[in-house]
Amino acid sequence: MMKYKFILETIRAWRKPAIFVVVLLLINVCSYLYLTIYQEPRLESLQNNWFEKRQKINSMAVVDPATVYEQGTRDLKTWSSRIPPKKDFARFLGDLFETAANNNLSVKSVTYKPNLIKDEGLLAYSIAFSVSGNYAAVKSFISDIARSRQIVTIDNLSLNNSSTTQEAIELKLQLTTYLRVEGA
Repeated sequence: MMKYKFILETIRAWRKPAIFVVVLLLINVCSYLYLTIYQEPRLESLQNNWFEKRQKINSMAVVDPATVYEQGTRDLKTWSSRIPPKKDFARFLGDLFETAANNNLSVKSVTYKPNLIKDEGLLAYSIAFSVSGNYAAVKSFISDIARSRQIVTIDNLSLNNSSTTQEAIELKLQLTTYLRVEGA
């Protein structure tokens, strides 16, 4: 009888830790089943897909030079077709002003200087552009310029905030855009 009471007291004393161990065991079994039933096949599928893509890329690396040349020629024609004629420069400047206005920025100054690239029949316009407004608007303006269909490079960018109490900042941009010379 004494042994029976001792066993009951031991079970009562170890009840919470025993439940905890059983719960941990169930979590462990469920995790193992999830891993073996779902994750391992998915991982194997993704690895096979990745290896197939790598193999395709490696097989594409051995391409005929004539094919590479033809593709390059097509790409250059596409790129050249995106370069607008010189007469569209005013429209481009208008688009810059409109983009600034759409972002609630005020234009402080604009200067530009054309440089002829004789061999290519192109004009490279260097444009210095200064706007002011809040930081979010300036950030959006830069993003809009970067996403422009016109071929534009942002050569230099500087931000200036002269006031510690106001959010207004000034952006100075140095851009270059390319235009086709008519008749070239």
